Amino acid sequence: MMKAGKTTSGVMNIMDHSGHKQLHWNVEELEDIAVARKTFDKLVSRGYSAFGSRENEPKHLIRDFDPTMKEVVMVPVTVGG
Repeated sequence: MMKAGKTTSGVMNIMDHSGHKQLHWNVEELEDIAVARKTFDKLVSRGYSAFGSRENEPKHLIRDFDPTMKEVVMVPVTVGG
């Protein structure tokens, strides 16, 4: 996912049963963006909610992946009772 020597421009924090995982991407690397977009779309299709932010901005609900976001947090569907 993240290669040595690359400038990271964004991170996706994926919450799951193990805690969380991170996926980093460089906005200048099309392959990085493609992997992040595919991961985002797969998780949203499974019911995850996505919250994103750019630098110095509060997180807000997002519907589409935007590689210019500094951070994206993927939260699984929660079931209440």
